Amino acid sequence: IINAPGFDFPTHISPNGDGKNDAFSIPVLSEAYPDAIIRIFDRWGKKLAEYKAGDTDLDWDGSYGGAAMPSTDYWYEIEIKEIKKTYTGHFTLIRQ
Repeated sequence: IINAPGFDFPTHISPNGDGKNDAFSIPVLSEAYPDAIIRIFDRWGKKLAEYKAGDTDLDWDGSYGGAAMPSTDYWYEIEIKEIKKTYTGHFTLIRQ
């Protein structure tokens, strides 16, 4: 029996280059389930990003199509096929 690790989902990101919360990142997920699919949506349901958890160089940095997205709430969907589970929730993008 293998127990899944506990996940701490980000409640906010602040992509300002200070090295803290600069992207939507879940390190434990990338180690335990690198093939998990992460999807990021705006509040109207438009998909802004989709990538595998193991592709840490693709963690969402608050941009879409090369443009910085505004400060507001965004939603995530994380699909982990290995455990047949999908996590959903929201987080805040903070720009200063």
